[in-house]
Amino acid sequence: MSFFDCIKNRIGKNETLVKRLYSLILFGSYVRGDFIEGVSDIDFFAVFNDCTEETIPKLIEILEECTSSIKYKLIDLPCANINDLREPLKQKHPLKFLTFYQEDFLKNHKVVYGEDISGILPSYDKKTLQNSRAEQLIRAPQRFKDNLKLLQLSAGETIRFEAIINGSNSISKVDIMKTLKKIGDKEALDIYSAYVEGKEIEFSKEYLSSFIVSRISKFLENRS
Repeated sequence: MSFFDCIKNRIGKNETLVKRLYSLILFGSYVRGDFIEGVSDIDFFAVFNDCTEETIPKLIEILEECTSSIKYKLIDLPCANINDLREPLKQKHPLKFLTFYQEDFLKNHKVVYGEDISGILPSYDKKTLQNSRAEQLIRAPQRFKDNLKLLQLSAGETIRFEAIINGSNSISKVDIMKTLKKIGDKEALDIYSAYVEGKEIEFSKEYLSSFIVSRISKFLENRS
C-alpha cells in the first residue's frame, strides 16, 4: 500500500476528520522532485471546513505513521480554513505557497484526500506578491530575534527571494543554486549550500539578521 492510500484510508476511518477536513494536499520538494533524504521536509497542507483542537494532532499522527518509510527532516503541516483561501494576502501571516510561491504550488501538488483547491485561490500579479513577501521578510530579524532556527529559515527564504527576483526558472534547489552562482552572491551561496548539503549551519543570529536586512532592503529601495 502506498503512503497515499494509507493516509486516505486512515482519514476515512476517523469520523472527526471526515466531517471537518476539506482537503489534504502534498506539495513542495517531494512532488517537485528535488527532495533530499534527511534534509528536506515533507510538506502537506490541510484545509478544514472547521478545525477543532483534537483534529490536527490526530492528522499528524496519521501522517507520521503512513510516511514512516520516508527519510524526511520533519513533517510540515500548515493548516487553514477554507474561507481563508479566498484572500490569502489579507491574512496576518499569509502562507507563502498560496501567495509568493503560488505558481510552484499549483504546478507541484497532489491531492491526497478530499477536493483540489486550485480553483478557489485568487491570482495576484508578480509585483504585488514580491512587495508583500519583501515586507514579510524584512520583519523577520525582529520577529525571530531570539530564535536561531527561525532566523535560519528566514535567511533561506531571503535567498529564494533573491534568486527569484533575479530570474530563477523555479524554486527547485538546482535552479536556486544556478541563479546564486550567476549573480555571484557568495554569502547566499555559503548559507544555501550548507542547507542543501545537510550541514549544521553555524552562522550567528547577528550574521543572519544582517544578511536578511541587507538583501531585502536593497530590493525595497530599488522596487520603484
